[in-house]
Amino acid sequence: MLRRKLLATAAASFAAPAIVSRASLGQNLRKVKMGSAFTTTTNAAFLMPALLKPEGIDLELVMFPSLVQRMQAVASGDVDIGNGGLSATMQVATKGFPMQVLANGCDGGWMVLAQPSIKSFQDLVGKKIAVQNGSIGLVSLNWKLKQEGVFGKVEMAFMDNQDQPIPLMRGDVAAICVFEPYAALAEVNGWGKRLWVPYDSPMGKTNLGFVASSAFVKKDPDLTKKMVAAHVKATKEMASNPSIAIETTIKQFKMTKEVAELSTKNLFFSADSGPTFVSGLKSLAKMMIDDKMLEKEPDWDNFLNLGYV
Repeated sequence: MLRRKLLATAAASFAAPAIVSRASLGQNLRKVKMGSAFTTTTNAAFLMPALLKPEGIDLELVMFPSLVQRMQAVASGDVDIGNGGLSATMQVATKGFPMQVLANGCDGGWMVLAQPSIKSFQDLVGKKIAVQNGSIGLVSLNWKLKQEGVFGKVEMAFMDNQDQPIPLMRGDVAAICVFEPYAALAEVNGWGKRLWVPYDSPMGKTNLGFVASSAFVKKDPDLTKKMVAAHVKATKEMASNPSIAIETTIKQFKMTKEVAELSTKNLFFSADSGPTFVSGLKSLAKMMIDDKMLEKEPDWDNFLNLGYV
């Protein structure tokens, strides 16, 4: 796990009475842990600590390379809240660990790239494609392989996102289904070219949720409300100012400006949790059931708790 904290500064005004935070009164900040991921779809999380400090909250970001481990940590209480891959969140929720989706996290953010010699999905027959196990990328990839009539004829090489570009460069795999910024990294360096922009499946750009365990929400609805408000504000900042996402990618992921700029073009920062988000999430569940990645749909009345948005 990689833990990072972003520190905010406090300013005082002599011209008018100041609104003083609990922290400046000498009281301890409340510590909250948030699980996040090594992908730029979660870039808004890096803005949240500064937004929450005036609320008396010291937010610690805990990074997980595995999306399933991240959601298990949320379910068990090892972290309080999380950016959740919605496929992993549903898997955990339907196995006896009550989870709630509080808001849309971010749309899109992944791509299928192949070696230059690969012209179509038919060229992948008998070859390997890298993808993160249990991810939305895998769900969409399975759908596309079925559409192309090659499902079961392509070998899956399961690996985390940050581990995929180098095997593509070496020729260990013929293609990768990978999340940003690693898709942009492979493309900019010429290790792979776009084979499929994966947003035409029934679930569309559905990807990330802002999630928590049901126990956490029930125990502290006021804290939940503050966390969701900070997530929404941070997401809106990312959406309205692409330079923030670019700068965050350069700083947090040690990427070049060229990679960061290309990466942000494949990110759709949104906290919109209305009918389109819900429809995409329900389509995702059906696709996962078809793939036998999910035994049943979640209890939607309890799984979706979008009122805080």
